[in-house]
Amino acid sequence: MIAVTPAGVPIGHADHSLTEAHWAFIDEVMREEPQDGFFRLAVRLPDELPSLPSALYGPACDDDPIKDDEVEYVVRGNRPGPSRLIDRPHREGRWVVVIGLGVLSERPMIFTAYGSLNAVISPREWWDASMRPAEAIESAQFWAEHALAK
Repeated sequence: MIAVTPAGVPIGHADHSLTEAHWAFIDEVMREEPQDGFFRLAVRLPDELPSLPSALYGPACDDDPIKDDEVEYVVRGNRPGPSRLIDRPHREGRWVVVIGLGVLSERPMIFTAYGSLNAVISPREWWDASMRPAEAIESAQFWAEHALAK
């Protein structure tokens, strides 16, 4: 069964602790700011919505760089490559990152949405074969000093 937002937008990866109220807020944001093509949004949550867990650690979150001796490399789910994971707790974020594909004449598709401490949108992981060379370099540099909470 495919997950959908209250407005019927399909969600590819909907297991990041978002509630129906979070999805309704995302529907509202997407109505107000329609997206065309691939999109990545970071939106501050309104005060009435609960915080969301944020897994990211590293300089983008005002942390020290995460060193290799602090992480383990683990393949999560059916991903084709390993993620840098650190044994730290998730933190409460007041931002939501939404990644998807918007189509002006049809309903958009949301690939994923997750909590964040700020408006920084992390790049795809270094092993993602769909990246162009410059994107892959940027990704490798980012993930060399960032990690996700287990």
